[in-house]
Amino acid sequence: MHWADKIAETLIDRHPGREEFHFASGTTPSGPVHCGNLRDILTNWFVARAVMARGKRVRLLHSWDDYDRFRKVPKNVPPEYEQQLGKPLVDVPDPWGEYPSYAARYERMFEEPLTRTGIELEYRYQAAIYRSGQYNAAIVEAVKRRREIYDIISSFRTQKGTDEERERYLPVEIYCPVCDKDTTRITSFEPDGLSFTYRCKCGHEGSGDVASATNLKLPWKVDWAMRWRHEQIVFEPGGKDHGTAGGSYEVASRIAREIFGIESPMFQVYEFVGIKGIAGKMSGSSGTVITLDEALAIYQPEVLLWVFARIAPNRAFDLVVDRQIFQVYDEYDRAAAAEVNSADHESVALASVRDRKVYPVPFRQLASFSGIVRGNRQALADIFERLGTPYTEEQFGERLDKAEAWIKTYAPEEDVRLAEAARTDYFNALPAERKEWIRTLHQAIEKNASLSLEAANDVLYAIPQAGEGGNLKESQKLFFRDIYQLLFGRDTGPRLATFLAAVSRKDYEMLLRFE
Repeated sequence: MHWADKIAETLIDRHPGREEFHFASGTTPSGPVHCGNLRDILTNWFVARAVMARGKRVRLLHSWDDYDRFRKVPKNVPPEYEQQLGKPLVDVPDPWGEYPSYAARYERMFEEPLTRTGIELEYRYQAAIYRSGQYNAAIVEAVKRRREIYDIISSFRTQKGTDEERERYLPVEIYCPVCDKDTTRITSFEPDGLSFTYRCKCGHEGSGDVASATNLKLPWKVDWAMRWRHEQIVFEPGGKDHGTAGGSYEVASRIAREIFGIESPMFQVYEFVGIKGIAGKMSGSSGTVITLDEALAIYQPEVLLWVFARIAPNRAFDLVVDRQIFQVYDEYDRAAAAEVNSADHESVALASVRDRKVYPVPFRQLASFSGIVRGNRQALADIFERLGTPYTEEQFGERLDKAEAWIKTYAPEEDVRLAEAARTDYFNALPAERKEWIRTLHQAIEKNASLSLEAANDVLYAIPQAGEGGNLKESQKLFFRDIYQLLFGRDTGPRLATFLAAVSRKDYEMLLRFE
């Protein structure tokens, strides 16, 4: 059984009478939202599809935590943004003036490409909800039971607090109405905690009432528990750092049960996603990221989703952007063609996008031939015809776009193009025996209007003979390198048998013609 089906059945067993299930995910838009964050959303999406397949309804609620403070200036943001630290992300200006706010920039940059995956989320913008007063009643509850919350949080600490700290504790964070920062300190409050005074580092002194203030925020673990109740959440994934013993999920679960009177949702821990092909760990603050838009530039939506669907959330993996991408596409195509009841095929089904069809055109061939045809898609269609796999432009066009984007961004060395003229100097510098190998190859090409893949392979391996040392393998290696140099001006290139069988000989024959 697929991991998503197992979770779905557990959820339904836990809530036998429930017809609608609410799932939660969330992201702080503090910088570019990278593909590692997709695990949060996609875990929900795959489980939701499994739950819906069992006749239930699901709502996917995604919170943009844009009421969180601006904590750190990312590398790509002007250094003068240090002055914005401490403000809600929703109030920090967009550094380039293109979006309503800093938060909106990164929210929109994720929401738009996500539509291409077919995933539908209900977005919740936490700054707007807090400021609307929707959470005020829950904040009042938390303040009235502040000592109990303090005791819960303190029980997870190695260093216990004092009675004085317990009496001073108020589970609210205040944004100053003058400087808009959270550099405030509560100076006094009434015995019930609902009325308070505070002072900000900017010099402003003010007062407020918990029941009506719109510049308050609950601290993270209390906020999390409160939202579970507010949104009636039954399932939420989270990073392994939240799921450790004594971690934020365990703390929030006790607050949910003892303060807000609910059981915490089922929590699925997930491992983090790395990148293979770029140095460094994915991090929005450091700028080492692959955004969803960048991933979809080289991955078809179904293939990207399948990469996540095939691996259970509690297993780490790398999103590849190096040559291993050939293998990823090949494995996806094999999985799509596998038996219906196989785990791989089930992952393909979970990763499908409505009203789209994926054609299994080899990504490796698209990358190999894209530079040779130089944008001439009819020439590429002719190549597939000669290979006996007559894909049309409509069938290979999208995947070709991905291959070309991959070469341009991550593998410029794969941009293989035919030499513009015969490389006479290279040929003349070859030993006599290797010159004769090239002439023999040219004669074989001239004799055949077209070569099949099998015939091309036979020709290539029949020509070179063992040299003085009797090493046939070394001779073949030298022969192939000479062909690559004469055709492309480099030591490597596309598979030669495939090239000779697929590309019209008029396009390359003159590059191998020497007297």
